[in-house]
Amino acid sequence: MSKLDNLPNLYIGFDLSTQQLKLTVIEDTYQIVFEETVHFDKELPHYGTLNGVISNGETVACPTLLWVESLDILLQKLKTKKFPFHKVRIISGAGQQHGSIYWSHNAPFLLSSLDHSKPLVDQLKNAFSVQQSPTWQDSSTSEQCRELEKLIGGAEVLANLTGSKAYERFTGNQIAKLCKANPNAFSQTSRISLVSSFLATLFLGHYAPIDISDGSGMNLLNIHTKQWEDKLLNICSCGAEGKLKEKLDEPEIDGLKILGNVHEYFVKKYGFSEDCKIIPFTGDNPATLISFNIKPGNIVISLGTSDTVLLYTSKPCPTSESHTLCHPIIPASYFSMLCYKNGSLTREHIRDIYTKDVTWERFNNGLNSSKPIKSQIGFYFLFQEIVPFAKGIYKFDSNKLVKEFVDENYNVRAVIESQFLSMKLRIDKLLKDDDEKKEKIQRIIVVGGASKNDQIVKILADVFGAQVWRNQGENSASMGAAIKARTAFLKRECKSIINSNYNEENFSLVAEPDFENTKIYDSMIENYQELEKLVIQLSSTEKYI
Repeated sequence: MSKLDNLPNLYIGFDLSTQQLKLTVIEDTYQIVFEETVHFDKELPHYGTLNGVISNGETVACPTLLWVESLDILLQKLKTKKFPFHKVRIISGAGQQHGSIYWSHNAPFLLSSLDHSKPLVDQLKNAFSVQQSPTWQDSSTSEQCRELEKLIGGAEVLANLTGSKAYERFTGNQIAKLCKANPNAFSQTSRISLVSSFLATLFLGHYAPIDISDGSGMNLLNIHTKQWEDKLLNICSCGAEGKLKEKLDEPEIDGLKILGNVHEYFVKKYGFSEDCKIIPFTGDNPATLISFNIKPGNIVISLGTSDTVLLYTSKPCPTSESHTLCHPIIPASYFSMLCYKNGSLTREHIRDIYTKDVTWERFNNGLNSSKPIKSQIGFYFLFQEIVPFAKGIYKFDSNKLVKEFVDENYNVRAVIESQFLSMKLRIDKLLKDDDEKKEKIQRIIVVGGASKNDQIVKILADVFGAQVWRNQGENSASMGAAIKARTAFLKRECKSIINSNYNEENFSLVAEPDFENTKIYDSMIENYQELEKLVIQLSSTEKYI
């Protein structure tokens, strides 16, 4: 660690994700100087998780104590490597969005009296009223979602109020389920945290507030007033509106606010400075937004098991198909997010059927040797899709539903085109009402496993008519959290918080658009939208191929 010993200041960003706890350390110029992880299934097998969770049908949760224990394991790894904890000025973090933690009435005393000679997990065994925390993968609250939308006046009303229609994974609906199914656990809960504020709480030794950006993904926060909406609190707490507001406390609007110093447990056990500060932790998607320094004209597209789109907006642009969340560090701004279930697994499904080549070579050759055909459009929803709400595989030739394209290998291109056309359609809608629509999309930043496929990325450039850049880093959420910590330090020192010298060297240009192809895709959008409406109808009657 001699290299780190020569640096004056270090900033830590954590990411408590589904399968791992990750840490990224940067210095004053935003360069990554250290990274470490704890893999839950491998390093904490005694909790019995698979891919970081315990599933029971639609119910998906994680033992809360697993997350507690993982923090000591990670910091012990750093201590073994002689990491200079005393140089860390500010700690921030990110957490998987929509997970929720339920603290018991014993928790405040247990947190404040942590003993550095004992592991965290042994001291916090009685700190939770619910032992397994629901995660973002939980889909067991459909009843609560429908009830919430009904009582508030419909999905669009809820989306306009909170930025999203009702989703099973959102914490408001998880709380509603707990109130109904286990009212005793609800009454035994002193505070409800998100994964992000839970991790910040451990470092502070007292409850950390819910960050405004992470909190806007709960179906409880009014994204316009940036306060909890009393009508929603009342519905989700079975009428115990006041009690729920107490258990949530006020959301923190200032994402760079100093919440306090690190608890002495971490000072005495690991060597953190007593003056090391803690700021609000945020969700993994808001942290990713910070990591890429997204500005108007830029969007981030993550191509993974699920596909996700992030874009900056100057004002809230809620729709029933997207999520609008408060910006994590710019109070007057927002960002929008689109989520697709049919990502890499669906692409792999089509690859296996039509190329039978797990190396992607034949798939990519098919993309290289073909051109977009305006009359041929496919829809590939191997899993129940979020946007649009449809399932099944549908192929159209000259607007007629067909069992197969004349050239069946066109599926290889169509499965890629279809997803990107869907993204373009919805991004255009989101930006249409935004004040900063004046400039079109200039840069797309791609991340995720499929972003490494140059042929897929080339079609993305053609569909949008924009350059595509690839980020070189792997842990964007923990990196974003570390940048957030560094930004808070600059604010504290009364210096500019614009990280203008960060980012450019972390990206590489990987695709330029072929504008002839872009013209073809532009001419397909209107027809694509009409065919999508038909697909939704077909899916609802299960008349899919």
